[in-house]
Amino acid sequence: MAEVKPTSRLVSGQFINVQRLHVAKLLTDEAGGEATYDTPVDLGKVLRSIDIKPSNSSAELYADGQSIDTANNTAAYLLGHKCENGVMVANKDDVAPYFAVMFQSDKRNGSKRLMKFFKVMFQEPSVKGSTKEANISYQTPTLTAKAIYRLSDGNSYTYADTESAGLEAEIAASWYASV
Repeated sequence: MAEVKPTSRLVSGQFINVQRLHVAKLLTDEAGGEATYDTPVDLGKVLRSIDIKPSNSSAELYADGQSIDTANNTAAYLLGHKCENGVMVANKDDVAPYFAVMFQSDKRNGSKRLMKFFKVMFQEPSVKGSTKEANISYQTPTLTAKAIYRLSDGNSYTYADTESAGLEAEIAASWYASV
């Protein structure tokens, strides 16, 4: 059997695009048990950029300009708020649930990095706006999420590079089917 040599993460990390944001609500996570999740949900075209800071395991997500109803429903779902008749209400007793967060980064070499964070909690978005000037500038809310370790197994995240030797095609094909 040929020896597999590691490739540099810097060379394999030339990303040119992020897309396919999926979330799955974490249902159970008990020490010594097994983490269970709801069926993953594709959030559509809301992912504009991602900033992952490994030193504190946080992921910062930015949402792009969706219709108000979609944005309200998505924010309500992620933050534990109620949404009725297109109006979202944030209550002092709302508790944001934990989610698994999945997405892919396209690489310059044509391959992809598939990412899964296992236990993520979203925080209230920051919203910034300004008046329209001579040039149009889109202003999108910033949604921040913090990833922590699961109680069941201590894992925080996993990823797979599609060009990696030994990566089974079925793993990449079913990446978003379950956590």
